[in-house]
Amino acid sequence: MLRELIQSRMDSQLKIYNRQGQAIPDTQIKDEYQKIRQYLLDFHTAPISSIAINQTKDYRYLLTMLASMEIGIPYVPMKADYPIDRITQIQEDSHFQLLISDSKMEEILTYEGRNKLTLPVAEKTDDVYTIFTSGSTGRPKGVIIQREALENFFQFMGEQFQHLSSEERLLQCTEFNFDLSVQDIALFLTRNVAVYFSDFGNNIFKLAFEIETHRISVIDTVPNNLNMFLTDMIADRMDYKCLKYLNIGGARFSYGLYQKCLKYFTPNIEIFNFYGPTEATVYSHYKKLTFNEADDCFETNVTIGKTVPHVQAIIVQDQQILGANERGELCIGGIQVMKEYCNNPVQTEKVFMEIAGVKYYRSGDLAFKNENGNFFIVGRADDTIKYRGYRIDLLDIDSYICRLPYVQDSVTIALPNENTENQTIGFLILKEKKTVKEIKEDLANLLLEYQIPEKILFLDKYPTNSSGKVCRKTLKAQYLESLEKA
Repeated sequence: MLRELIQSRMDSQLKIYNRQGQAIPDTQIKDEYQKIRQYLLDFHTAPISSIAINQTKDYRYLLTMLASMEIGIPYVPMKADYPIDRITQIQEDSHFQLLISDSKMEEILTYEGRNKLTLPVAEKTDDVYTIFTSGSTGRPKGVIIQREALENFFQFMGEQFQHLSSEERLLQCTEFNFDLSVQDIALFLTRNVAVYFSDFGNNIFKLAFEIETHRISVIDTVPNNLNMFLTDMIADRMDYKCLKYLNIGGARFSYGLYQKCLKYFTPNIEIFNFYGPTEATVYSHYKKLTFNEADDCFETNVTIGKTVPHVQAIIVQDQQILGANERGELCIGGIQVMKEYCNNPVQTEKVFMEIAGVKYYRSGDLAFKNENGNFFIVGRADDTIKYRGYRIDLLDIDSYICRLPYVQDSVTIALPNENTENQTIGFLILKEKKTVKEIKEDLANLLLEYQIPEKILFLDKYPTNSSGKVCRKTLKAQYLESLEKA
């Protein structure tokens, strides 16, 4: 299915635009694709196990991934600015034998090629890509995804968004080393949408400019970008009429963000809340938000909906499957679950469990399922802390803080403390000036005394990682550094 899908797409008219918004000629794209494909085919006859890609994010990066998928060569996506130490770590684990950089691509595009070769047989259980995520130890973990998992996700995306026409314009704003970008590829292949490569570089004003200038109708992005996007400073001055489909995933869709969408977006915009760890092939759950709170929310938790076809999900505690409205760890099984962590059998064994003969991935997310079969994420096991003997969830606290009308966003962290077990610190981005005393007085109407952060600090923006997610590790490090300097 994957091979036929790519071949069919490459035989059709392609609408791809570079980061400057210039259309790439259809003939140029197809000619370059054939050269990349031929180069990889010729080298696939040699003992090549996989390739790594660390080109600049543009249409040639996309073509390299598509050629790899079609031929059946596993690939490892990386950013062009990865330091040599990280590339070395990834090579040690994945054993890739060919690194395709910008300079290597220039060489490939001059390659003449040998005689036409027959495509090798591609099995459903073959590896298709390995994405390296940040590990808790600091060493990246390689998530190996198999061909059948990706095919199932592509089929789901094609069916779920079958109403999208080839006239839609998608802004590709995610780095290819982040699996959210696979959703962009899915819509490009299955719905024939036009693709505009973004150059916003975490500058939210640039992102708003690109949406307006190119009349973008489809965006796949993380909640943090949408949160910044909907600040009063931007939202009140921007024309959103071109937007039709917003697909949000990669992190928790907060209740505060839900309220912002209610304020700024018309009912004509379809907003999907997607959920899924990298280990479950991009997304395992999805929900088209109705913005009827009774349907979308439970207290301050926004639903992640139901599972993608051929994916199973259960709520577990102490190896027992829980019933409706009982809270435990969300575990995911089925066709989209990863094969394993690359060169890391110990960690692989830790994250898998078997119940009733079915293999499940332990997500580490605390969740419940309601009577209607909709799932809700209520926190993470590592975000649940003890404070003065009480058990509190940091994400839950943030959800309540964001209910204050003058709070744009909130991130609460915890640091070990001998007296209280943990010290809680809330980092707030405000819409209007408030004192810490005023905020704590207002929070007293929403939270119990021990749930209110001990310290409240103000920021203009949060540090983010390469995927655009808020980086809590950096936030902690910056705070500790500020204490040392004080």
